[in-house]
Amino acid sequence: MVDPARAAEGMCRPEVEDLLREGEQKFVAALDPTPVAFRTGEVLMQMGESHEYVYVIEQGWLARVRTIEDGRRQIIVVFLAGDTCGIKTIFLKQQPDAIEALTPASARRIHYRDACALAAREFPVSMHLAWQLARDERHLHNWNVRLGRGNAEERLAGLLLELRDRLAARQVGDGVRFPLPITQQHIADHVGLTVVHVNRVLRRFRELDMVAVQKGRLVFLDNVAELEALARPLQDQTV
Repeated sequence: MVDPARAAEGMCRPEVEDLLREGEQKFVAALDPTPVAFRTGEVLMQMGESHEYVYVIEQGWLARVRTIEDGRRQIIVVFLAGDTCGIKTIFLKQQPDAIEALTPASARRIHYRDACALAAREFPVSMHLAWQLARDERHLHNWNVRLGRGNAEERLAGLLLELRDRLAARQVGDGVRFPLPITQQHIADHVGLTVVHVNRVLRRFRELDMVAVQKGRLVFLDNVAELEALARPLQDQTV
């Protein structure tokens, strides 16, 4: 299983692509053969607690989430099928964030000790794991800029286009219509806005014929180029 996001990002040095591909294949081959299933809302990794597994998602959408004592939540990253999540378990005794299922999901896993031993034996696997951390860092840099400097329209445009590109790389959707099985509350928790504000901006995007979010689908309309122009100032140079 080749990481579909790598080809879409266009950021990887070509001289290491084969090495990363080999590392991914060996890492996936070492996962437990039986997937673990998760219900919507189920937390597979608790914030502040120890955890022992790294996961590769087979189906569904998950998220890395941090919850503040007063109940406010921040979705830090959304994970899709094919993504690796929980790599920090290799390094950290306690996990700083939770990982929860936004939809029904399943994932295969490997114990962190087995992942360490495999990486010690196989340099391509160690490079694959390092690449996953590099991708996570890039994602966090992008969202740091969006949350710190973007207005509501720019944040939402960036998120919707990011999801479009990630799903298209996985050959999900038809180029115009894509599944969006998450709620407006999930979107609000990701972009740092209220649900009311998210709803208002999404309604404006639809009125301007840029994009529509409806019945679990993300539909890009005739003026999608305007949505792309809106997001472009806060995107990094590899997009």
